[in-house]
Amino acid sequence: MKNTIRRFSWLALVAALMLMVPLAAPAEAAPETEPANFFAQLELFDIYGEPFDAKVFQGKPALVNIWATWCNPCVVEMPHLQELAHEYADRITIIGLHAEGMTVENDELVPWEAQNEAARALADNLGLTFPLVNPDANLFVLMNMPDYGLQVTVFPTTWLIDGDGTVAGVIPGSRDLAGWRAEIDGFLKYLEDTGLEKNGG
Repeated sequence: MKNTIRRFSWLALVAALMLMVPLAAPAEAAPETEPANFFAQLELFDIYGEPFDAKVFQGKPALVNIWATWCNPCVVEMPHLQELAHEYADRITIIGLHAEGMTVENDELVPWEAQNEAARALADNLGLTFPLVNPDANLFVLMNMPDYGLQVTVFPTTWLIDGDGTVAGVIPGSRDLAGWRAEIDGFLKYLEDTGLEKNGG
């Protein structure tokens, strides 16, 4: 099975160092200063090459499903995520993160056009309308390096992110419709119980 997500270059290492900056609180920061929402600051593009507004991560929970076109379990659960994206639209944002949307060429992270074309064809065939985005250098690092506890070792893998931009849970593998509904309900219940369902709103 091909797994290009494990391709590395010096760029990924540089991005890893850059990633540490927003995650670390500067020593001179005032105590009342809140840490920035990491995910809301990303500059992302969807599989069609259009800019994606990462501000959707600000103050609202998100489910980020990491998938690939050749992954049959990923494809099978896509219609479920489409249905749930509408059902839970007011409470959680569902996003598909296309694992093979970018690749490394000549030490640069660039769009992988062949895979994006396949992703677009799949989305059109399944009638998917929820956001399908490609990773930037930061997400590329998170998916590949074990240092941050978010390394993708199985497809699909899903990150559950709270309204502050903190990854509150990682779900390996696929789910059916009932399974995903249970996962989402459990996540939202956890956020409600801890007062984090909607940060600042």
